[in-house]
Amino acid sequence: MLKLVIACLLPTLAYSAVQCYVGQKLFSYESTNAICAKFIPYTCAVQCEWRKQCSEHTSFSAFRGRRTFVSGLLLNSKSLMVLCCASLATRVETDSTGREKCIWRDTESISVLGPSIRTNPVLAPNHYIRDVKMERDGSSRVDVTIEVCQYQSERDHCKVEEMSEFEKKRFDVIKGKLDKANSHIATTTAPTEVKNEDDFLNKKLRN
Repeated sequence: MLKLVIACLLPTLAYSAVQCYVGQKLFSYESTNAICAKFIPYTCAVQCEWRKQCSEHTSFSAFRGRRTFVSGLLLNSKSLMVLCCASLATRVETDSTGREKCIWRDTESISVLGPSIRTNPVLAPNHYIRDVKMERDGSSRVDVTIEVCQYQSERDHCKVEEMSEFEKKRFDVIKGKLDKANSHIATTTAPTEVKNEDDFLNKKLRN
């Protein structure tokens, strides 16, 4: 039984793929292959899009980066892209002062030919990669810096029909905020004022 539990916790390899299955998080990157780990149900992962950096993803501005995670990486001589997704089931933890429990790891110089990126120290079960910065250093190498965050789970599924009325309201607020951010981007390029998510949720739930 113990062996089975350990096996379930180990990351899985997405062979010959630069991205994980929907709902999985990127654990590391080995010779152009994405090493993935279980994260959230696939129905809780939305708007997976390729970006130069995840801070450019819609969910990052909508939720101050607290629901954005990396699920793939494209690193070669032609492209430097990150697959960024939004999580409807988790959020980044904060300390008593409201500071996010995130840290940028040391920059690594990676070869473009058969690139590999290993998180050191290895990601804990409640950690994920939120963003990746990549800058070319000549034609054969890339400087890579990853941001790792500690997260907390909010729900174990995103099936509205199985939620309580309270959970439905909270879930609708989260989805509505993301939809609003998408609509804003579609109609204007002006910067959006980002308010604290907890204040937003509490105000809605009181109504």
